[in-house]
Amino acid sequence: MLDVVLITFIWRDKMRTKSILFTLLSLLFFSGCTSIDNYNIIKTGEYQLEGDGKKENKVYFSDSVSDIENFKNDFRKLTDDKAPEFTGSMIISKSGTKNSGGYSLRVESVVEADRYTIVTTILETPGKGCIVTMALTNPYIVVEIPDNHKEIKFAQKDVKVDCL
Repeated sequence: MLDVVLITFIWRDKMRTKSILFTLLSLLFFSGCTSIDNYNIIKTGEYQLEGDGKKENKVYFSDSVSDIENFKNDFRKLTDDKAPEFTGSMIISKSGTKNSGGYSLRVESVVEADRYTIVTTILETPGKGCIVTMALTNPYIVVEIPDNHKEIKFAQKDVKVDCL
């Protein structure tokens, strides 16, 4: 039923979509949840464009040999570094291609619900007075979370950061 309400709100009032969407997602996902504090930020930065530069979130589980190999390959392409060993779940979150520098991704929270683990990231965008490079950039973040064998869902907030 919340899905139907969410679609109705978005259709009726596009100006308030972001706040209504986040409020409804919070009600839907975060009731009866507990925060996971023992996640590790492995790496954050900007990657060189290899492909279409689309926004995507990938999850890799340590109990899957193919996931471990896929993570190692994806991490190496992203960072040119050797991939770290991991025992939980590894997440690579990419925000997609941006038209200038000054963008960054960070984790706001990792929350465990009944059926899901919800990872919320914040995309910080340059605001007033920010001096940025005039080049295409592709922010990413790599995060390790404890493996609880639940489906992982993602939410992202966009926050403008003024430099004045």
